[in-house]
Amino acid sequence: MNDPQMDRRFDTLAVQVHEWTESAIALDEGHFPSEMLSDLEDIIEELKAFLEEPDTGYERKDVTELFITPEMADIIQRFPRVRRQLERAWGAQVTELIDEEGEGFSELDDEDRD
Repeated sequence: MNDPQMDRRFDTLAVQVHEWTESAIALDEGHFPSEMLSDLEDIIEELKAFLEEPDTGYERKDVTELFITPEMADIIQRFPRVRRQLERAWGAQVTELIDEEGEGFSELDDEDRD
């Protein structure tokens, strides 16, 4: 069983990832603001520091799964700088999983627009 304090910290970090993703998904295609890349880098560093703490009860997979969403697939498709940053931080395997997650939702998005 995980430590309740660590669970709260993980939840807080998960909310930060979610809020960042929501902000990024709302951007129009084109230039990605440098401050948002900096924010993403800060979030990633916090997550890595969290994983390095003793007895967190969480593994790398738990953290990287926060990024594997259809929304993030859309973001990394539209903004290559975000893809590169995630690849540097977590490896190409994570961005491949993000791409796979987004593949099944593109048809649903098209139907939702009708």
